[in-house]
Amino acid sequence: MSHRIANMVAFWPPADAGMQRFLASHPVRLNFHLQAAAHVKRETAAAIESQRRAAARLCTAQPARRHLWTLMIEWDQSGGAWVPGGRPRYTGLSRAQAHARFTDYYLNQSPPLGAYLRQTERPCRLAAITDHSPNVFDAYEWGVDVGLLERGVDELGDIATGLAFMRGAGRQYDRPWGIDLSTWRTAADSATRFDADGRLTGGWSPSYLLRHMYAAYMAGAHILQIEPTLYYTLDGAALNPFGRAVQRFASFALRRHRDVGAPVVPVALMLDAHSGFDTKHGPYNQADAVWYQDIPYGPGDFMIDNFLKVAYPGHERHGTTTGAPFSTPAGYQRFLAAGGDPRPYEPMPFTRWGDTFDVLRTTAPASALGRYRVLVLLGDVTVDGRLRAGLEPWVRAGNTLVVNVRQVSAEDEPLLGVRLGSAERSGSTSRWIADGTTYPERPFRYRVVTPGTARVLATAGDGAPLVTSNPVGSGQVILTTPDHLQTAARDGLLEIGVRLLDELQRAHAPAVVSGPGAQYFFAAAPGRLITTIINHSADTWHGTITAPITGPVFAVREYVGDTAVACTRAGGRVTVPAHVPPYDVRVFAVEYAPDATGPSAGC
Repeated sequence: MSHRIANMVAFWPPADAGMQRFLASHPVRLNFHLQAAAHVKRETAAAIESQRRAAARLCTAQPARRHLWTLMIEWDQSGGAWVPGGRPRYTGLSRAQAHARFTDYYLNQSPPLGAYLRQTERPCRLAAITDHSPNVFDAYEWGVDVGLLERGVDELGDIATGLAFMRGAGRQYDRPWGIDLSTWRTAADSATRFDADGRLTGGWSPSYLLRHMYAAYMAGAHILQIEPTLYYTLDGAALNPFGRAVQRFASFALRRHRDVGAPVVPVALMLDAHSGFDTKHGPYNQADAVWYQDIPYGPGDFMIDNFLKVAYPGHERHGTTTGAPFSTPAGYQRFLAAGGDPRPYEPMPFTRWGDTFDVLRTTAPASALGRYRVLVLLGDVTVDGRLRAGLEPWVRAGNTLVVNVRQVSAEDEPLLGVRLGSAERSGSTSRWIADGTTYPERPFRYRVVTPGTARVLATAGDGAPLVTSNPVGSGQVILTTPDHLQTAARDGLLEIGVRLLDELQRAHAPAVVSGPGAQYFFAAAPGRLITTIINHSADTWHGTITAPITGPVFAVREYVGDTAVACTRAGGRVTVPAHVPPYDVRVFAVEYAPDATGPSAGC
């Protein structure tokens, strides 16, 4: 509090007079941590209820602060206190059966959790900290008001794909969301910590954690919670390097740039509600399997995995230490003691198309679909009557639906504008018709279709349609005919599929970021286009941001350093040269007058 680096505090029980006095004397929100399943800490339901009531009195006394009760803390872990008898097993089950068993364990076999989730009277908002990306939807579905996804730790998935799942779930249920940042590194057997000289002795580097903070904030997170970590030197006299990193971020997010607009996310990826697909990560979660690696991949799961590898290059390396000169916690400590730089061995993913995707489930309501301009069905999604009834009016309103031939049936032919044949063929080349570009492809299989009202966008080497577009109302339905848009070996997306996604991004992203690989984000506010570039490499990032800007530009600023940046203008397009130091972040804002005319003072 004294260093102004937090505006919310998390406390464990007891909720007593001391906690009440603290909240009365500090203008902060409370996140009360109390596990709501008796077996987690071997507490009785009566003991949990007693503390819940005490916390409720604190929440009732300060309703404007909207305090939280986090009643599901890392609830979906593969092991640990939430599953003292071992987690549910899903081998041999269908996806729907696995989902039902998963739900039953938490709602019916973990009392009194289910009863609290069903209560409508809530003095404190209910929150969950979820470990695995697909499960964030279930936390909302079961009744929590606020969802957080744990990231940072090497035993869970990466931040980039995690943001797509977590933000998508928050938007599907129209509820606040956030990131719970863990500084624990299992490969180091420690959280981030320092010796008396400020030298890192365990956990992650401050740079790695700081980049996670910026990623969460610029992606639109409502809450960023940092798990317990020492912020001060051993004598308590000053902030340690991690504390200074948090102070730097707090200066940016809590004071200087509290309004960074709303994230621009034009595309949603729709997965089946029972998918159970989690992203690959770490040394122990690389299997081609879903539902805690109990159920082998189907063809659609390979499609999801292959898409994510293109959209988020390197995401599967999160939590690994490939090429590191250490392999044990003791070796890591020796490496740090010798002055080694841990940052090259803290892999974070790039974003080919930026942070422009959210993940939704097939249960998403029309209100959630309305947030997006493009919807791509991924995996073993089946367009049934219910889903079709929701998608058609959304398309007619001017949006773009992308489906694969394996996801549709003859009932969809009026939307597709083609007649689906039964014959299948093999191919090894593709061609994008608009510019004649031909792509050599690894062998693939595709289904023969006959275009009616649809226009052919891409063909196989024999001229058969691979990608078609059919106008539906003010929108379009794009059909891809290769099996799950991937190779026959299921080891990668087809080049023609990547080209299609490139074209959709070019049409809907607010700007183009050109340069080496990086993780980047777009946000918009009236008269501002904000682009965040996070550099995860050891070299300075040099590139450009080019955006169509309607109206005179009066300034371009870099928000981290609050400095002016040059720009050039050619017609209606503004180009900003961008430079980001190694393992660092820069936030570039083009400030303009959208409804004005006249010369641009900024460029």
